[in-house]
Order: sequence, then C-alpha cells, then structure tokens
Amino acid sequence: MSDAPKILTIKEVACFLRVHRATISRLVGAGALPSIAVGSRRLVLEADLLTFIENRRSLAANSPKGK
Repeated sequence: MSDAPKILTIKEVACFLRVHRATISRLVGAGALPSIAVGSRRLVLEADLLTFIENRRSLAANSPKGK
C-alpha cells in the first residue's frame, strides 16, 4: 500500500502552508483547493495540494509586477 495517495487533514494542510485552518477551509469552500468529504471531515489529497501550489506559483509568475 506504499503507492496509495497521501491524504491530509485541513490542519495538516494549514501547517504545511503555514496559514490558519480557517484559510484552508475558505479555500476548500470556494473550490480553489479540491477536497473529499469523509463523514463530517474534509480531507485533501497531497497531489491536489501540490497542484494548488504550482497553480499559485504560475499565477504569481504571470502577474504584472507591483500589483
């Protein structure tokens, strides 16, 4: 089962990105960060988190400087 996708809690994602849990909950609620519901919990696939980060990097690289 070593090739199983890694699944992160909202708290783990928040710690990884060094932001508050509420920030991650807002991103998930807005659909900016994909998640899956398991019971009353929201979980994020590590691959989705890495894609989210890469998309943010691309947006920052393509945005005009000074804004």
